[in-house]
Amino acid sequence: MTTEWAVVPLAEQFTLNAENAGELKFSVTNPGVAADTVVFDVVPGDGAQRDWFSVDEPQRRVGPNESVEFLVKLKIPAGTPPARADVVGLAYSANTAPEESSRTSGRVAFEWKPKEKPRPVWPWIAAAVALVLLVGSVVTWLIVSNKGKPEVLPSSSPSASPTPVTPINLTFEGENLVAGAQLFRKNGATQVVIQDNCCNVVWSGNRQLWFQAHAVDETLSVTFETNREATLALRTVRTTSFDYADTVWTVDGQLVGGTFAGYTPDVRKTALQTVGSFKLAAGTHTLTLRIVGKNAASAGYYAGVDQIVITSSGILVNPGDLVLITKIPLIKP
Repeated sequence: MTTEWAVVPLAEQFTLNAENAGELKFSVTNPGVAADTVVFDVVPGDGAQRDWFSVDEPQRRVGPNESVEFLVKLKIPAGTPPARADVVGLAYSANTAPEESSRTSGRVAFEWKPKEKPRPVWPWIAAAVALVLLVGSVVTWLIVSNKGKPEVLPSSSPSASPTPVTPINLTFEGENLVAGAQLFRKNGATQVVIQDNCCNVVWSGNRQLWFQAHAVDETLSVTFETNREATLALRTVRTTSFDYADTVWTVDGQLVGGTFAGYTPDVRKTALQTVGSFKLAAGTHTLTLRIVGKNAASAGYYAGVDQIVITSSGILVNPGDLVLITKIPLIKP
């Protein structure tokens, strides 16, 4: 049986440095019920060359309902006229012809500029020598002018202790977000509801958020705000089932983590899983769950969320500085 690979770039574009080089990861998911070996490659668009790109470990073994990440490196040759281009990720099974099992990602853009000529270093050397001479003269003058003066001891008063900062560790029950969830839907039957314990599964609070989607690219979003810059980690408890789809999380349109494979033959609840981390400026932001595909055996495009856990990572913030907003009107199809 042909594996229906799901390929997702982990950013919307390459960010290139001053040397016109950059890196980007692609997530490849095996939504099938059997392990398979995937081969990953990239297909450049107009204006780009394949030899600009390299892929670390382009062939991997992927278990059922598992994902792997491929690191793609990009280096624009010196002297290439400035322009803009794009590239797509390509995945196919190693044991079949590429045309039989290949799947591609969305397009990832990149833009490059002329490489600047290195500036001469001799002015900096001259400035450094002058600075050393100046500092030496000042130190000598201070030693001579202060000779014989009584020594002044530093103040012994204690310095002010820094204000303690408490890290975020907030848990949001999925069912509490249903009332304010914002939907983008292609099918009029798509909705989000609260589902009680079902099928021998007990959710936190005895309920979960149930996203009854019907097509790829339908989304469910909630808005939140933070009062200061923060680096946050997203963790979730999810549900899988025989009619569930593959999904990804984004924050303000930027992918967080890889693809979550939603299909299992029966209803199950996952453990608490780390999705990924993201850095935010102060302000209002949108957390979105997007349907990106499904296992061939799945009977539908549904998704379930039991809990969302947000923790601080890196820059710490106070728990009261982050609030989920749940009063948002539904977007009609």
